[in-house]
Amino acid sequence: MGKPVPVEDLVIPPQDGRICGTICICQMTAVLSSVALVYLTVAIYMPSTRAFQSGISEVPAMCTTIRATNADNCDWGSCGEWCLSKTSGPCVQIHVNLRRNGSSILLANCTNTTNKTCYGIDQENAKKSKCIADECRNLTGTFNCTAGVCINITDAFECVFHDTDPPLKCSGRRGKITCIDIDGLFNCNRGTCAKIRTPYNCDRRCVDIPTRNKNVILLSGDKVYLSSCESAIDTESEKEIWNESRGDVMMASCYGIYNTSLGVEAVDCINGSVLEKDMLTDLTNFTYLSYLNIFATKPLDDTRKVTPPEIDLIIANESRLLINLEGCVNTLRDECKFFLLEYGKDGSDHNARARFPCYYAEGKTSVVVSRFNLNSTYKEFLVAFLLPSILFVVSCLTLILCQRTVVVGDDAKMRFKGTPGAALAALALEKSASGNLADAGGGDSVMAL
Repeated sequence: MGKPVPVEDLVIPPQDGRICGTICICQMTAVLSSVALVYLTVAIYMPSTRAFQSGISEVPAMCTTIRATNADNCDWGSCGEWCLSKTSGPCVQIHVNLRRNGSSILLANCTNTTNKTCYGIDQENAKKSKCIADECRNLTGTFNCTAGVCINITDAFECVFHDTDPPLKCSGRRGKITCIDIDGLFNCNRGTCAKIRTPYNCDRRCVDIPTRNKNVILLSGDKVYLSSCESAIDTESEKEIWNESRGDVMMASCYGIYNTSLGVEAVDCINGSVLEKDMLTDLTNFTYLSYLNIFATKPLDDTRKVTPPEIDLIIANESRLLINLEGCVNTLRDECKFFLLEYGKDGSDHNARARFPCYYAEGKTSVVVSRFNLNSTYKEFLVAFLLPSILFVVSCLTLILCQRTVVVGDDAKMRFKGTPGAALAALALEKSASGNLADAGGGDSVMAL
């Protein structure tokens, strides 16, 4: 280990750590806050300004996904992972129909309740057969194929059809080439697959739904709620719209069904109808209930104001769905992946379509967003603007203060003006200057000789 260098021999002597630390921290803070202001201009300030000027109502309407497509070259996408890069290349475009909210009803004194969930095919976790990998050579059953990737739906759906296209042989040497891009619904037998022509009907294998001694049936996506209730009340008008003394069965399609202290509350209910009890047997299936919900001819409310038909509430038949006004997020946490999985359910896989609250502007129904909260946007704007701005101003003022109050003496040390060290350094500087001036005029100086 080398011998330590004496302090007086150092080229740069030890400095006051508080002064150096303050200057370094302020410089770093000024740089980072200025960079943050530039970045937040694109990420927060401009989107917030557009949100304030958008005219979108904070009262949500309801949307139902009608189509989700994968576009190769798109000028807009429902969700992008990084707002600073413009959407390019392939993307997912979700189209929805937009309608007003349905009714909220309260079911009183319900007993003998049954909840039935009719599971379809989980597209993410289902086993997929890739024809290009020669995995379609032994397919048997009913398969839903997309771009040469087939999913077996035999156990979940029973499809009835009348005609098919000429069969394709997916086995053998050229089988994987023959079926490399098959698309649609196929009926397969040992690798020989024939595309099912429209019209066809695929019923979900959700049977044995008990309807005996039930007078209320509510559908909510893939779920069925059945119960025996005394009455149903419209929560907005607080009027009774149905009671068990009528002797019929009330049916509706609702967005959500919740147990509360007052009873069972169902929100956003549409297509309300009443069924005669002889239309139901002791057990039924999901397909038949879905059919009754749409095509039942006797409305629950003759004025069509409570649980009205969906067609009476339609605002726009087709609108573009964006995750927010920008159509993108900056979190880089795979938000778009989960967004597309949840909101991209268009019923093409024979599961229930996505149904969710959405927001739109009057007079501009071509675009709707799933996330919109002006209060949250305002708070984010204030925090994103005030925090870096205050840090930038404070750090700059501190640096200016240091410039005016810190001096560097002949010993190369930084000191605050007014301290004893600073006064001695200034006095030494004055003496040195006066001595140099005296020497320049001659006298006893050796240099004058």
